[in-house]
Amino acid sequence: MNTYTMRNLKPLLFFFFSMVISVQAQKDPKVGLVLSGGGAKGIAHVGVLKEIERSGVRIDYIGGTSMGAIVGGLYACGYTASQLEEMLATTNLSDIINDKFDLDFMSFDAKEDASRYAITLPIVKGRIQFPMSLSKGQNVYNMFVQLMYEQRNTHDFSTLPIPFYCVATDINTGEKTVLDKGYLPLAVNASSALPTLFSPVQVEGRMLIDGGIVDNYPIDEMLSKGMDVIIGVDTQTNVSSTDVTSTLSEIVTRIASFQTRKQMAFKNAKTRIYIRPELDDFSILSFDKKKEIMAQGVLAAQKARSQLQGLAKNQEPRDKEQKKIPSSFQLDRLLVGTTPNYRANYLLGKLRLKSKNTYSFQKLKEGMSNLAATQNFDAFRYTLKTENEKEVLKITLPETKHTTLFRGSLHYDKLIGALALVNLTKKHAFLKNDELSLDLMLGAYFQYAFSYFIDKGEFWSIGLSAKQHQFDTSAPVAFNIAPFAFSNPTNTRVLVQKNTLFVQTLFREEVVLGVGLAHQHNVFKTNVFDTQTDRFLYADKADYYSTLGYLKVDTRDDKFYPKKGAFFDGDVNYFFSKKSSLEDNNLTPFLIAKANMGTTLPLDSKYTLMFGTSGGLTVGDAPSSAFDYAFGGYGNAPVLNYQTFIGLPQQYAVGNSFVKAETTVDYEFAPNHHLKMMLNVGIVSDDIFKMGQWKSGIDYYSAGMAYGLQTFAGPLELTAAYSPQFGRLLFHVNIGWQF
Repeated sequence: MNTYTMRNLKPLLFFFFSMVISVQAQKDPKVGLVLSGGGAKGIAHVGVLKEIERSGVRIDYIGGTSMGAIVGGLYACGYTASQLEEMLATTNLSDIINDKFDLDFMSFDAKEDASRYAITLPIVKGRIQFPMSLSKGQNVYNMFVQLMYEQRNTHDFSTLPIPFYCVATDINTGEKTVLDKGYLPLAVNASSALPTLFSPVQVEGRMLIDGGIVDNYPIDEMLSKGMDVIIGVDTQTNVSSTDVTSTLSEIVTRIASFQTRKQMAFKNAKTRIYIRPELDDFSILSFDKKKEIMAQGVLAAQKARSQLQGLAKNQEPRDKEQKKIPSSFQLDRLLVGTTPNYRANYLLGKLRLKSKNTYSFQKLKEGMSNLAATQNFDAFRYTLKTENEKEVLKITLPETKHTTLFRGSLHYDKLIGALALVNLTKKHAFLKNDELSLDLMLGAYFQYAFSYFIDKGEFWSIGLSAKQHQFDTSAPVAFNIAPFAFSNPTNTRVLVQKNTLFVQTLFREEVVLGVGLAHQHNVFKTNVFDTQTDRFLYADKADYYSTLGYLKVDTRDDKFYPKKGAFFDGDVNYFFSKKSSLEDNNLTPFLIAKANMGTTLPLDSKYTLMFGTSGGLTVGDAPSSAFDYAFGGYGNAPVLNYQTFIGLPQQYAVGNSFVKAETTVDYEFAPNHHLKMMLNVGIVSDDIFKMGQWKSGIDYYSAGMAYGLQTFAGPLELTAAYSPQFGRLLFHVNIGWQF
């Protein structure tokens, strides 16, 4: 009887104790949170987290993929949902994702390239090759390093304020890689490296890409963590949607989603609280709709509010205070791996960092951006951790194998006309630190720009350049040949070739000082016909030889639409020799000096005020009007001594000296859309400094308004301006980078 009773009581006892344990467990259930990938759609995770916090649910473990890894990783570090929302609101995601670098981070050469070429593609084995990705992800990684700095020494992610893991895809094997140990910024970076958008990320010898390719909802790992309840947020692409995909990244993600979507029926069953925001109206690249996407996350989580609140009632609360975003770091030791072609002094010069100093993360970003902007390296990563009680920055720089580049751009302005620019650049052409470049400008007339430069950074570098410009102008020209002794406007075909041998040095990548020797070949052929000689007259046809010096300073963050910074560009040319087939070669040496400077003052986030002034003079008698300064036109690259002046036609007024001032108010009324209000005043005439004319009054003034659009190919601007000296409204159109 007792045996029978005990035999029957065992199941009852087992059930009783199981219920007791279950009840006890549910008194303080452990909650795991799984965040799927989805690109920009994953911004909805922040909205869901806001509602989870409002409901009082304590999250005990987080797992994520792609954007879910980014949001989950930051939340695991201790940031609140409201802080994540603020980060999104104050960050230009487009600039971060596209690796847009402010010009003030770059060297002078990199600045000129960034404001000259619309596209840059490598040439491999004689063929133009499209890059593996649109972005190397440098800006994204810089951001992760800063935001996750306080957890820099956390190797095991289960010891974070909230334990965390993420998943990535091994690009060589196609297998899922669970990242729960290592350097947190690198792990999150690898998990979110969306194919075609970001370069693969190397982690412990493995090349990893976005985890969503193999597992876009990593719940199985969470099941092994001992969680009682799993909340899942699904922001994946709806493969049943009939919307046409428009980008390669979307196509890749959509293909991967077919497999991961098939698994969701099984994974849903493992999820206690399943939250799926309505995101069919957005794409994985809809980063410009972050507010709307976040709002969908809030709405979806509100539908599960009763479940969330019921869960929170059984949990012990955990206070989650707002943590401060790190703004600076101590650098005790700097370790930079050298490369075959770039030595430590070159790399350190670009970084602008030194050991045993405290730096802001902005300075770290500037140094890394400066290195990346050289395009001498593939995607590179670094660690900032404590080793032997020292704060150590380690950088590994994989030198790019693409040393031959194809570049291109387009431009239009009234002076030069329409031009297509084709460039070939060869790095390490003869030496480890040299660069050979050839621009061919195809338009109404053939033009070119050749350069060879041996870069020694802050030491004296040496270079050789050769340029040719051709265009037509109606600028006034002077003749001293009887019976043509006059100075009047006439149609002139201009050809200018200038060859320069120079040496220069850099100071902190922002100041360039150089000297050199130059040869300038001028051909100014007019439409004035001399019946006695049966030929058209030349206003100038001669070769000139000069010495030169120049100083350039530029701290602007953008050349055309700056929000901060200043610049100075000055040069002096001393002409000492001349050779001509039309007249004698006697030349009285003369000197031409000019300078242009300006500053930018941000008024607020949309308004910017710019001031500029310039001046030039001639010391001695220039033998040709080709050396005159000329006011007029707008939007063209610097040619000869021509000075842009809105409201006046090209080369409307000339003289051997000038002063000019300009003021511009730039209103960015929408991203990349600008409305500019401009005022120009100036004097141009002969010997204005000798005669004191520059003090007596203004000869020319104008006002104008311009609409400008920033594009990857440069600015597109339409300007309407009026000058009383010209007497009617004038429109200026310029398209693309200047060259």
